[in-house]
Amino acid sequence: MYVRVSRSVAIRSALLTSAFLVLTYFSPLRSLFAHDEPPPGSGGSYTPDTCVQGHNVCGDFEPLTPMHGAEGVHAGLIWKDRAAMPKMLYWARFTDYKGIDVADPAVIQAKINAGALTDKKNVNDFNAAIRGGDFPGGAANSFKALVYGGFNIIQGLSQSVPTRILGELQHDRAQIFDISHPDAFKNADKFDTVSLDDSDFALNAAAFKDAGEAAGLHYNLYCSGHASLSDGRLVIVGGHDMNSNNGLFKVNIFDPQTETWAPRAQPCTQANWRRDPFGAKLFASNPSAKFYPGCNPLDIKSTQPADRSDMKYARWYPTAIALPGDLVLVLGGTDQDATIGPSPVPFPNLGQSDAAFRASKHHITVPEIYDPHTDRTIALENARRIFPIYPQAEVVQTGPDPNDWKVCAVGAPARPLATNDPFLKGEPFATFDGPYTGGTFCLDVRGAMKDPNRDVPGQNHWTHVADIADAEDYCCPTASLTELGSNGKTLSHKVVIFSSKIGANGNLPSKAVQMIDYANPVPLYEQQGDLIQTGSFYKAIALPDGKVLVTSGKDGTRPLQNYEERNVLPVQLFDPSTGTVTKLAKTTVSRGLHGNALLLPDATVMIMGDDRINLVPPGDRAYPPGDPDQGVANGQIFRPPYLFSGPDQEAVRPLILDAPDEISYRGHFDVRVDGLASRIKSVSIIRTDFDTHSLESGEKYVKLSFRVKGKDGDGKGHDGDGKGHDRDGKGRDGDGKGKDGGGVLRIDSPDLPAQALQGHYMLFVLDEAGVPSVAKHVRLKLDNEGRRLR
Repeated sequence: MYVRVSRSVAIRSALLTSAFLVLTYFSPLRSLFAHDEPPPGSGGSYTPDTCVQGHNVCGDFEPLTPMHGAEGVHAGLIWKDRAAMPKMLYWARFTDYKGIDVADPAVIQAKINAGALTDKKNVNDFNAAIRGGDFPGGAANSFKALVYGGFNIIQGLSQSVPTRILGELQHDRAQIFDISHPDAFKNADKFDTVSLDDSDFALNAAAFKDAGEAAGLHYNLYCSGHASLSDGRLVIVGGHDMNSNNGLFKVNIFDPQTETWAPRAQPCTQANWRRDPFGAKLFASNPSAKFYPGCNPLDIKSTQPADRSDMKYARWYPTAIALPGDLVLVLGGTDQDATIGPSPVPFPNLGQSDAAFRASKHHITVPEIYDPHTDRTIALENARRIFPIYPQAEVVQTGPDPNDWKVCAVGAPARPLATNDPFLKGEPFATFDGPYTGGTFCLDVRGAMKDPNRDVPGQNHWTHVADIADAEDYCCPTASLTELGSNGKTLSHKVVIFSSKIGANGNLPSKAVQMIDYANPVPLYEQQGDLIQTGSFYKAIALPDGKVLVTSGKDGTRPLQNYEERNVLPVQLFDPSTGTVTKLAKTTVSRGLHGNALLLPDATVMIMGDDRINLVPPGDRAYPPGDPDQGVANGQIFRPPYLFSGPDQEAVRPLILDAPDEISYRGHFDVRVDGLASRIKSVSIIRTDFDTHSLESGEKYVKLSFRVKGKDGDGKGHDGDGKGHDRDGKGRDGDGKGKDGGGVLRIDSPDLPAQALQGHYMLFVLDEAGVPSVAKHVRLKLDNEGRRLR
């Protein structure tokens, strides 16, 4: 087998392996290896890339990277203290089990032997391998009966667990990816999912580590909300209890320092499964058993034994967002009544709807606050509001004081609720399920917390801010872009929303781009240039230069579409300064709702995820018939145009030689760069958090004010006022020249936590050509004014 490690991949490995190299690497201009992309297969509708002006205009995709254990549906970077480089934590459905618990490899192999991968029928033959499929009773139905409560399991991401890479079934469905491992991005130069095989997965297997049950996790964190704390720990709220829309009360915590999960009570379903895998002993003694003795999954105590950290309300698809003071706000989500049980319909059960169970679906209207200092949650009964699942939310500074901030969220009912809706009768939930609008409301969290009537049901402490004409319901990613001036003032705080839902029922995708600036006295949404194509479930990634990369859209709502119309393959670049969208290079892999994308420290973007069964759709260029069984989990690196100086040449990148590991509010810090500091024209920090389902509320781009310190500079600022960077407009070292010679930037820290939330950031410097450095990891820490609310 020919294994290619391209120069760009080799350089990334070097950059991401050594902190020293990260700060000192200097890349000369050089030619790149040409992509060895095969032509489209016969009968496919994949068309040649129309962005042909070169990498400096279009950017460039690298070969596919196998992703082990699970699809990257939920993903984010995790940081150890003072680490130069992060790792990636990601997961998909069944994080508390291994793939082999859910799917039988012997059945998969039998299906492959029978021609499942060559029959060209575009049928998910691997569904038969799910332990809860076509045959009731015994081991073939074990996972569904003993763990899943008997509910329909052949639906959604459950169908993505069986895989033709049989060894992957032995792994946890939650994984840590060490992106600085020498093998992390090793590949065999393949660009099509159908071409990946066991040998490809062997190339980078050493860079992955089980992080589910092996790390102490007891719950299914699929469709959860997540927020990163200032110390790097990840808070995960809610999740998936047996079936879709059925939520978890749980608050789980992942610690990057130990790479383990905080102790939580273990459900008897998981404990019994580990003592008696597949119920072998149980069914041997009682072939008609429906569950382990004393462990009925329909009893909440079986699947969710109580912890002191539990939320008051169980949630599926909630939003969690970090707050000033290191608290976490939880909004929205749904739940169902599992005591109703599954619908008794005949096998096979592919179409089983569990209708009565699904009819119990309701939306949680009560926000909750999680306090990591006490490991407790507080329900804000006084601040109820209906939101769609995964509402986009943003912390917004509303005044000069550190405590002047609110949380603004998008989404509101598009029409009055039915008179019999429980919400109107004072219940903490609503049966309203859309359509929604783009109404934006801001919650005074501190006011609601301090309200003496906090436990009295009400719809208080919310303020209406602005409206988008179209609906923003579970469809549309956002990007948070803040620019700070030298006097601590927020020059702009823009939030961009990409696409929307239109039509009478708010169910058709659009290509609209809307932007609101919360720094304006009267914030309003303003229409920007359209995306290149209608689509839902795009992913938006703020880049070091303040532009936004948009990728992985889908549009399957209109009939007679070809492959290119259903799958938005070209990457797009939005420029907030002009409001325009530019079409970049196109990928060879279609991704949608369950796709994901993350900015990496080398300023590239890793695009990953989506259901395995959707990765080789009809029209695929390498396998035009399409086949769910051909799909395997993978990711792909995209290098934006700013990394190139010519059509096939990499740009010389500025270098950070020295920078602090930690910074704080209301001050400044120095960064030493290679060469003339006056070549640096922009400095930004980008907060890392976790993404899923186009929900990106925790990530934040912040452009910082700075000046050159020392003889290299002139003491002028770089925020447009030409002044120094102290409150009196003078240079902070007295004469504006600096004390340590050339090559040093003096950078102003954010003044207030709401401008840039506490946490872990990637610090980038960009030169006059807009080329970014490799990032320096910095932690923005709370000061005395970032105190707790109680």
